Amino acid sequence: MTSLTEKKIIAMVLFAGVLMCGCSASNKPVQDVSVHNVPPSYKVLDNTYWWRCKFKNVWPANVGPDLVIDLLLAHAVVSPVLVRHIDDIPYWRFHRRAARDQAGQQFSLIFYSKPEIASAVFAEIHESEILKRAISANLVERVITDNPDHPNFSAIEATSDTHWSLDLQKNWPAFIMGVSSLWLGLIDESFQDSPENFADIHRLLEKYREIDAKIAEIWRTEGQHALLHHMNAVLGYKPLVIRKELSF
Repeated sequence: MTSLTEKKIIAMVLFAGVLMCGCSASNKPVQDVSVHNVPPSYKVLDNTYWWRCKFKNVWPANVGPDLVIDLLLAHAVVSPVLVRHIDDIPYWRFHRRAARDQAGQQFSLIFYSKPEIASAVFAEIHESEILKRAISANLVERVITDNPDHPNFSAIEATSDTHWSLDLQKNWPAFIMGVSSLWLGLIDESFQDSPENFADIHRLLEKYREIDAKIAEIWRTEGQHALLHHMNAVLGYKPLVIRKELSF
């Protein structure tokens, strides 16, 4: 006579056998995992190039750079143009730098588009009344743009750091666009609270100085968890090599 335990074992073996038979009887092939099943973070587009619009800010001698001018340029000058052309600009980002060299203090918009879009973007930026007021107030020295008639860099990785692996270079533009969008969004959220018209460019700059301080506090107190922790989580909590101290 078969015991209850033995009956359970026999039933489990029979059930496993049915599952195995079912799998072996199916003619459905196992789907291969390929890059075509993954939504790409970058697109290779025809007749599309990287362009730069560089604002060289006034930086008097013997003082530190006033980086708040970058917020004014990003939000009041560049953002309205980006909104108008965003459907034709798959990738864009900001770059900020300040060094006592020939380039000096610069704020840049770097974007990926067709030449005719670049031409429109550059023209509309030059027409910005806020930019004209910033130049008249000696906040911005000049604006330097690429020539839409002579495009140079079409590869998606063309403006990434060449010291990085090629895989990282190709996927980095999507990452840094998200960071730039986050920063611009934080500026805009804070600016919405102000009812002022800001006819005075210096008062407008002071408003952005207040916003910059607020964003700095968000980064200081929330950046570790909201940004660094969650990026580390997506990448699987792997160790990170810090080779040297990095600064602006």
